Amino acid sequence: MFFAGLKVDHIPSDERHIPLNLLLRLSDSGSMNIESISDYKFLSNPNFSPDGEHLCFAHHEMDVENNEYISTLWIMDSKRHKKYKLTNSGKDSSYVWLNDEEILFTSGRDMGVKKEDEEEEEKDKTKFFKINIHGGEAEHLFTLDKKVSGMDISDLGVVISVWEKVHEKEEDKKELKEGKDYHELDEIPFWSNEEGFSNKKRNHLYLLDLESQDMKMLVGEYKSVQDFHVEGDKISIVLSEYEDKYQVENFLYMYDLGEDSLKMLVEDVLEIGVSRFFNGNILFAATDMERMGMNTNMDFYLYDLEKGEHRRLTDMDRSLANSLLTDIQYGGGEVFRVHDGELYFLITEDYSVNLYKFTEEHEIVPVLQEEGSIDCFDVHDEDVIYIGLRGLRPQELYDMDGRITDFNDLDFELSQPEYFQVESEGRKIDSWVMKPVGYEKGKRYPTILEIHGCPKCVYGTIHFNEMQLLVNNGYAVVFSNPSGSSGKGDEFADIRGVYGGPDYEDLMNVMDAAIERYDFIDEDRLGVAGGSYGGFMTNWVIGHTDRFAAAVSFRSIANWISKFGTTDIGYYFVEDQQGADPWSDHEQLWDRSPMKYANKVKTPTLFIQSRKDYRCWEVEAIQMFTSLKYHGIDSKLVLFEDENHGLSREGKPKQRMKRLEFTLNWFDEYLKTE
Repeated sequence: MFFAGLKVDHIPSDERHIPLNLLLRLSDSGSMNIESISDYKFLSNPNFSPDGEHLCFAHHEMDVENNEYISTLWIMDSKRHKKYKLTNSGKDSSYVWLNDEEILFTSGRDMGVKKEDEEEEEKDKTKFFKINIHGGEAEHLFTLDKKVSGMDISDLGVVISVWEKVHEKEEDKKELKEGKDYHELDEIPFWSNEEGFSNKKRNHLYLLDLESQDMKMLVGEYKSVQDFHVEGDKISIVLSEYEDKYQVENFLYMYDLGEDSLKMLVEDVLEIGVSRFFNGNILFAATDMERMGMNTNMDFYLYDLEKGEHRRLTDMDRSLANSLLTDIQYGGGEVFRVHDGELYFLITEDYSVNLYKFTEEHEIVPVLQEEGSIDCFDVHDEDVIYIGLRGLRPQELYDMDGRITDFNDLDFELSQPEYFQVESEGRKIDSWVMKPVGYEKGKRYPTILEIHGCPKCVYGTIHFNEMQLLVNNGYAVVFSNPSGSSGKGDEFADIRGVYGGPDYEDLMNVMDAAIERYDFIDEDRLGVAGGSYGGFMTNWVIGHTDRFAAAVSFRSIANWISKFGTTDIGYYFVEDQQGADPWSDHEQLWDRSPMKYANKVKTPTLFIQSRKDYRCWEVEAIQMFTSLKYHGIDSKLVLFEDENHGLSREGKPKQRMKRLEFTLNWFDEYLKTE
């Protein structure tokens, strides 16, 4: 099935800086093109007012000219679904409701703000504003010389989390400045994909008085807050604490604002995800990491505040939260909500994300099960409003009866994924094929095998810009959820120590089945592409078969030994997922490294890498690129400045478009040349 509608003829007025091949794509009316990504609207962070009469949410869109995102807050009447834009600066997205009519938000705006120190780093400041939802200008309250990462309302003030140094030093203005002129590193990890250099930085917790602007530290030093939830004068906190080396373990604490006390509740070695106050106790999601290491699915535990003990309540073997992939999301929102004595939460099942609730009787009850994605949501009384993707439509707001906004009324020609299931070594693999837009029966098309990342994530039937762009440029696309993917339990997802084994078998069996079933696939013109774990698999695939005529590897892994010692998660992720470190089993890491097989590669390969991607650092792409060049294989390396691991999803608009352009050009060169 194909969807056709509005013709997209947007061509920039200044065409002198647009490559000729891009202009040709832009001129094809009715088809998606590289610039089409700028037409998407992204939604995030929906929250009901305390009385449930209104909903606030964040709206984001691309500003291509200034190469940034415009973020504003919107208000919706929760009953009539009438909506309006509340803020206009383009730099507003993080907020909390102060009461039924006022919102406290942080912003990068300059309106009404006095600039006191032009030399201070803007990124280390947070400006607080207040606005009434019924009209009037936003009021600037104050500016903190700290980077606020989260906030919630308590009975005694605003609780904020702050990303900062463990021990702040008074800098001598005459001397070199740390972070600008040099970096002092004495712990691991010393950098983070999203934050850059992070040595001795932790996420601390403060109580902020809005009137006096006084800040009281609640959690500091080497403790780092992972999650917190406020109820009245109590705060449930999930935090890690470490010096020199971070370990994959965290702890459950509670802070009593009335008594001014911090108490550890759970000190067992558990990986805790979130915690929420629940009917006088604390409900938290955690894993003992026994079944499949750090990727073991989480269960719910209850901490009894009166008895001072915790117990596991469930054995779900399901993936909590959302692990369904798309490249048209921006911003976040809550995926766990407590309302009227019940916990609402998301689960990834097969290739969809569904809403459930955990009742006071400790029963798990489905609330909304429908093919597609729920990204984040809120609940008030009987009302549930969520941001999601249904069918091939990009993000919109929905209630239990269906879609209630039309932000993404985009009339591109799209290709509907067609499902097929593949039997692979006894495993049932969910798979899809997408015909090219303008498909003609009897014609054969170059085809791209797309491989998802994580690996514990999934592809589904929702809109994916990169794939739709490929089918709009004459390609068929095949994708699947091989061994290692989410949605089917721990046993299916467990590929520890055998990366490139059953997952590779599944992918090749999917490709074989697709070729056998669909006569429009030209098996002489196959391409393969993937990012993160998908980049690892792309590197692995080209070293184990020459069936693909071209490959594009995004933010990849080439060498588990170098990944162990250089990336922000390397030393603990590699040990956990490969069951070895460079000293205990060097051969295991080398045998599972794509670089070992680079001398067998025959496939022309493009490597696309962000220079501030500390999750899969640039040394991985450089090693693989150098290896292919050394052995005489056509290859190219593209390095993007000032971008990180999320380039394809949240990178600057022009960089995202350039990435797509490089990808299309590479496949065109090797798969469309007669």
